Amino acid sequence: MADRQQRRAMIRRLLQTHEVASQEDLGRLLLGEGVRCTQATLSRDLRDMGVVRVRGLSGPRYELDERARYMRALREVVGMEILDVRHNGQLVVLRTLAGRAEGVAGFLDALGDARVLGTIAGDDTVFLAPSDPSRCDDVVAMVQALVEGTEP
Repeated sequence: MADRQQRRAMIRRLLQTHEVASQEDLGRLLLGEGVRCTQATLSRDLRDMGVVRVRGLSGPRYELDERARYMRALREVVGMEILDVRHNGQLVVLRTLAGRAEGVAGFLDALGDARVLGTIAGDDTVFLAPSDPSRCDDVVAMVQALVEGTEP
C-alpha cells in the first residue's frame, strides 16, 4: 500500500490525466495502479487536497482547485505577518510586519467572510470593519485563528 504522500501524488496525476466523475471511478483507477484505499480515506484525501467536483460538458468531474491550495499556503504566511490583534468595540486593528499590511488586508478581503465589511491598510496597520460592531470578538477570534494556524 502506498503511503499518504505517494497516494495523493497519484490522485493528483490521475485527476490531471483522466475525467473522473466519482470517487468509485477514482478508486478503480487507483486500484489499477496497485493502490487500494477505503472510501473514507479517499474522501479525506480529496478534501485535504482541495479537490472540487465541477460540472463539465459530459457531466460532473473532480478537479484540483489550485486557488484553494494557494489560499491555504498564503494563510500560513499571512498568519506569520500579523503581530497583534485588538478591537475597541467598533473596529478591529491589526499590527503587521512593516510593509505587509496591504497584503494581509487583501488576503482578508479575498476570504469573503460575512463577518468582515472591509479593510483599510497602511504600512504596518490594518483597520478591519466588522459587518456589525457586535461581531468584533468573532472577527478577533477569526484573525487569531489565522495567526495560530488553526481553523476559525
